[in-house]
This record gives sequence, C-alpha cells and structure tokens, in this order.
Amino acid sequence: MKRGYANRGKAFEKLLLISNQQYALKKWAAVEKVEPTFKTLGRHRNYSYGFYEAAGFVDFVGVANGRSICFEAKSTVNRTNFPLKNIDPKQYKILSDWHTQGSISFLLIEFEKHKRVFLLTFTQLAEWWQDVANGGRKSIPYEWFHVNCEEVKTERGIVLDYLKALKLP
Repeated sequence: MKRGYANRGKAFEKLLLISNQQYALKKWAAVEKVEPTFKTLGRHRNYSYGFYEAAGFVDFVGVANGRSICFEAKSTVNRTNFPLKNIDPKQYKILSDWHTQGSISFLLIEFEKHKRVFLLTFTQLAEWWQDVANGGRKSIPYEWFHVNCEEVKTERGIVLDYLKALKLP
C-alpha cells in the first residue's frame, strides 16, 4: 500500500512524540512539537476545512539539561541518500539562528527503507548546505551517515533516544 506525500514521516513523528513524553516523565527534557499554521477556508457543521501553510518553523523545540534544543525531523524513502531539497531554506535559517545563539540545533533523519535514524548536527548540515550553494552535491550519501553521524536507537527506556546521541544525560 502506498502512502501519500502528506503522510510520509507520520509514524516517525509519532515515535518522536512518544520519546518526548518519555523524556518528560524521566525529567530529562521538555520538548514540544511546533504545529504548523492552519489556514481555515471555511466551516461545515462540526469541522473546519483548509490547509497547512508552508513550512515556517522547525518541528520541535525545547530544553534538555539546561540547554535549548531546536530540531527538524525528516523522513526519506530514498535508499542511497538524503536530498537536501527536503529542507526548507526558512527552516535552515531558523536552525542557523538558534545555533548562533547557543542552542543545540540538529536534524533527525529517518531512512525509512533501512529502518534507521541518524542525528545530523547543524555544523554538519551547514557544510553540506554550503557545498550545494557552491554548485556541489545536492544530497548526502546514506553511507556518509554511518561514518559521520550518531545513530539514534531505542535505549535507556526511550523509543528514539536522541539525547544519548547528543551526549546529553
């Protein structure tokens, strides 16, 4: 069964929401999902209809171990690479701004077909982003993640323990 583009990554997002609840219960972090703005076009009986406006902010923000964190979660069905076009320039700017202000900014990237999640730091992302701007490669090879990124796994009773990958308690 094929899933539509709009539903891609929903299962991944649910795992992150569960992870954030688990962090909160352990008092390790307070991280919230940032909901996109919904533009209402009208109402019919008990519901509203409309659309989500274009990406404007990142998916999650919060605090862990006294540090602010800001991250975007991306899922890809691509087996061989992560296309950088999946990151909206506005989201990159927000990650950059937060990083500049001392926040821990990063991406969690799910390779759906491989059933693996990697943590890409903002510094790593910035290098790839600059490469694209200079006419270089427009995607990050899957194998590069194995060598250069922390894999996010189920550990310490957390479904996707990204704080361990960040080396935060």
